[in-house]
Amino acid sequence: MTRSPMTIAEHFIPEPFFDYLFIQKGRVYCVADEAEGKFVLPRQSLRTLHTRPVKLSFSTPLVLFGARFALGFAESFSGEIQANCFLKQDWVKRDAKDLESFASQVTEYVRAQRSPKSPYPMLLPNFEESDWLVNFSTRHKRRLYQAVFGLSRKELQNIRNVHVFLEQACDFSSRNPRIIEHVTPDVFYDQPHLNHSFKKMTGLAPVEYFQNSSILQDNLMSASYNEVLPAVNKIGV
Repeated sequence: MTRSPMTIAEHFIPEPFFDYLFIQKGRVYCVADEAEGKFVLPRQSLRTLHTRPVKLSFSTPLVLFGARFALGFAESFSGEIQANCFLKQDWVKRDAKDLESFASQVTEYVRAQRSPKSPYPMLLPNFEESDWLVNFSTRHKRRLYQAVFGLSRKELQNIRNVHVFLEQACDFSSRNPRIIEHVTPDVFYDQPHLNHSFKKMTGLAPVEYFQNSSILQDNLMSASYNEVLPAVNKIGV
């Protein structure tokens, strides 16, 4: 929550999470594509998986609550999921005056609407594909991933790969960045491959990303990267 009048712009990169946003006070504008211009986010929306960066801008004062869900959330979400969008929703029925009230209503709604789309989880906590999918054809699995997550398995893996890179202890504050030292051989086989994937995903080259302090503060979140997240969904603000 912010009170002093000012305009703030935030740069968000694709992440392997879904976010539920409830704007109690104020307005938030989104720019997903410069050519299409900006639009106002609904008062309540579900941010689906993105394959490209988005910019959010807002004027204060702003009161906003948010809930974050792991990938497994999509496997039991009753509605249709499309990638790269903010789906208008209405999960919070009563006025949410604080985080506790918001979290309680979101949890209640998600549990009541849960509708599993497959007999078993598709992805394991380590991001590996579940064994029960081994006999499915490539085409069948592609349709299944698209229907459940809104993205293909390859697109999900691309998002994961960028975050595998970001999860490393990259300390470039006291010296010139040498990205090649942090390229993971089994994910990015050379620096050009990393540069291409990273820029497509974040809108910036790796060096530019780490040199931009404002983006680092908002997106790298080094403290949270050092945490071991459990397999269950996380709700936070």
